[in-house]
Amino acid sequence: MDNKKYESTHPWIKFDFDAKDFTYKEWILLGAAQSKCRHLSCIALYPESKQKLLRVYMQKGIQATTAIEGNTLSEEEIEKIIDGKNADIPKSKEYQEQEIKNVLEAYNNIADDIKNLRTGNLSFEQIKSDNRTILQKIAQTESVMPGEIRTHSVVVGGAYRGAPAEDCEYLLRELCDWLNKDWGFDNDNKIIEVLLKAVMAHLYIAWIHPFGDGNGRTARVLELRVLMNGGVPDIASHLLSNFYNETRSDYYSRLSEASGNRSGNPAVFISYALQGFVDELDKQIKIILEEQLDVIWTNYIYSKFSGELSSSRLRKRELLLDISKYRIPIDRDELIIRLNVKTLSQYQNKSSMTFYRDIKQLVNDKFLKDENGKISANKDQLQGFLPISKNKL
Repeated sequence: MDNKKYESTHPWIKFDFDAKDFTYKEWILLGAAQSKCRHLSCIALYPESKQKLLRVYMQKGIQATTAIEGNTLSEEEIEKIIDGKNADIPKSKEYQEQEIKNVLEAYNNIADDIKNLRTGNLSFEQIKSDNRTILQKIAQTESVMPGEIRTHSVVVGGAYRGAPAEDCEYLLRELCDWLNKDWGFDNDNKIIEVLLKAVMAHLYIAWIHPFGDGNGRTARVLELRVLMNGGVPDIASHLLSNFYNETRSDYYSRLSEASGNRSGNPAVFISYALQGFVDELDKQIKIILEEQLDVIWTNYIYSKFSGELSSSRLRKRELLLDISKYRIPIDRDELIIRLNVKTLSQYQNKSSMTFYRDIKQLVNDKFLKDENGKISANKDQLQGFLPISKNKL
């Protein structure tokens, strides 16, 4: 190979993986992330609940990856855009609406590729296509061609200079070849390999900066593609973009630090990304397990109030199901104004004493908890085994 200019300007771009800078912390995080991804993939949910949660996290990912670049549209506006509804975006922000639509299309392209089993090797043309999708229908300067390698020098954040333009195509092709190789992890640890590849892909796009615009979004879309192609659950694959956005200043700081001193140390960015991924997985799994617990709890209630029910038992069942909708304790005297129509119908022509007597009976039977007048469903009886705290995974 002829000597390339980047070898002197960007010597940290080496296309190799060396874990020498990893501490025990990074390996523990990688193991934890792999374990949590496997756990997540085995959690059973009703299809409706699964789709609802997937939609929530996809929307968070789309909002995050555009917000990092300055998009200011609200969650409500983005939800309408995703649903194909009129979000009433002012003309001055129409380009931000297009940014959302473009990232949504890029995400859908990844999902379609997986659905149609097009999850083979990453390619130079694929990354270019993702950038083209991200930038389509958005006004650009004359020097920016969506989906085309830049031909000019770029400075990022007023300090970092991207790789020499004449080397960008070569570097992007080398990146694809490197990511397509087997990194030597056995089958039991493939998720670890995928996580490392995804974060390194993100980092290398940031280092190379091969396009005239949209490099950050392209990096995060590529990261998502690597994660999903590699078997990371779809709902978890959107977590990193949200984490980067929530820790935006740290995100840019770690990217900068990873390429500092002309030596490059991917470990500082990998460690940051892995810690965020594990933390976000913990929160996500907790939410999903709460959804699953709701299903089990409802089935449990129906099993305990089954067969031919007296009007009293039917009334208590509807009351219990209604109270169980709330995740936080409700003041006992406020409960009656929160009941739905179906439950209230059970108390027609009944006195308030009947209502409070039913509450007391459900508490005595361990279906409800009464903590200083705050009433909640006693779902604790279905959770886990001692001595692990219910607040820990």
